[in-house]
Amino acid sequence: MKKVFIVFFVFMLVISMILVYYFYNYSNKLIDISKIKTDSNYENIVYENVISDEEYNLTDDFLGILEIQKIGLKATIKEGSNSDVLKRYIGHIEETSKYDGNVGLAAHNRGNEYSYFARLNELKKGDIVTYKTKFYKRQYKVDNMQAIFETDWSKLENTEENKLTMITCISNKRNQRLCVQAVEI
Repeated sequence: MKKVFIVFFVFMLVISMILVYYFYNYSNKLIDISKIKTDSNYENIVYENVISDEEYNLTDDFLGILEIQKIGLKATIKEGSNSDVLKRYIGHIEETSKYDGNVGLAAHNRGNEYSYFARLNELKKGDIVTYKTKFYKRQYKVDNMQAIFETDWSKLENTEENKLTMITCISNKRNQRLCVQAVEI
């Protein structure tokens, strides 16, 4: 009888360990967007680093201005998503459309002087985003917010509808990104 009890106890212990392991790993893969926090230093920050009309006309590297009133953001978008561009600007992801279709944008959200997307996680479905270029001024409505893996490029695929896809890091989730998409209204 003692052997049966020991075998049963070991069996239950192994099953418990498997369940704990499964739920721990599964819960780490799911992120509740509303619980993504930024550094408290950025909670009430307002960014406004917009190029002048003279600068804008001098180079094709500047694509436009992104403005999100809800989070106090008004910043210049520059071509490229490398570290040099992202130090000072919102970067346009080169593989995406510049004006029509799906426009991909990236920016820092912490640890940088210009962490333009520090408050991106505060957006909700229905919030308004404005994208101004030398060709037009368009308004977009946020319709999708989710955590994606850094290797997931599917959200940046071109679309028939005009869309903005904004991507930034997620604190303490090294291989995941916050992806906010807005469609033209």
